[in-house]
Amino acid sequence: MKSAFLAVLFMGLVCTSVSCTHEVPPNTPHLQESAKGEPKTTDQELRKPASVAEAAKAIDLSTFPILPNVLAIHARSVARLEYVVGLKSFDVRSEYEFQRRNLLERQWQELPDGDGQFTRSGFHLYVTVQMHDERGKAVVKLQNNGNVNTSKLPVPGDAKYIKTAYNVADSEATTNVNETRESVRALLIEQGWQPYGTRGDVMDMKKNAVLLTASVASLRQPGLTRIAYWTTQMPADLPVPPNSESILYQSDENHLELVAAGSVDEITSYYKTALGSSEWNSTTERPIHEDQQFILLFRNPAKDMLRLGMSERTKERTRVTLKYKSFAEIDEHDRKR
Repeated sequence: MKSAFLAVLFMGLVCTSVSCTHEVPPNTPHLQESAKGEPKTTDQELRKPASVAEAAKAIDLSTFPILPNVLAIHARSVARLEYVVGLKSFDVRSEYEFQRRNLLERQWQELPDGDGQFTRSGFHLYVTVQMHDERGKAVVKLQNNGNVNTSKLPVPGDAKYIKTAYNVADSEATTNVNETRESVRALLIEQGWQPYGTRGDVMDMKKNAVLLTASVASLRQPGLTRIAYWTTQMPADLPVPPNSESILYQSDENHLELVAAGSVDEITSYYKTALGSSEWNSTTERPIHEDQQFILLFRNPAKDMLRLGMSERTKERTRVTLKYKSFAEIDEHDRKR
């Protein structure tokens, strides 16, 4: 169980009286020890990363039932739901049971080890209800982590698979960190994963609307390098122009930042084409100049919104921000005004 503990510790585990949570929750495949110490079988299916539409067929969290005593909604999209509720008691058991009951009614299966893990059709959903910092409140979170089997993702030839727990697929390599990181990056790109930014020891990659995070770091044991993979479903497929630099995706905010090659006009043309293939249409023909930025808004048939911000650094490079808001989130914002 040591590897599972390290995996969860790395993700920043926070426990409550009902469940535990970490930065990016797990996926379907599980390799654990049963109560008798006998290993359970791992998921052997290799699945194509889901699109937004495919994820919505499994579950659309923007329309998932919420508790009646809601105080604030922080996120409500196809892939993520987070809100604050007022508590009627000193624990969160009934609030958690509300989520569990609604998932079971929708044919989601609860993993036998509990901890808020649910699966359906290869997708994995993580649920947590935590006490709020303010007394008398709780935070409810549901996150779709997509359908990728992290235990089937490629690793360098010298790497040994350890186990998958909480959707963190753990492997150990005998090559040094830099060599292992380059090998991991090359293998994932070869399988069609697009680089989506780096954060310290972590590389983000995207394929369709699934974000894959790959961590390559040294272990305390000399000569060993840890490889960890985990995923999360994105509520919108946010494309990156070719030859972009300084890419950073903030999953909690559904916010993409990068420096793209080309002028504002060229980047505008790129996004109109790239987003148009997913039924996103710009609300104006040309960007509007606002606060030293060029702004272009996109809407889709579901009335979600993308805000494209562009500012030219030089004639060849443009700083780009792309932020997604679901219709439910826009409606909540307007309701508060």
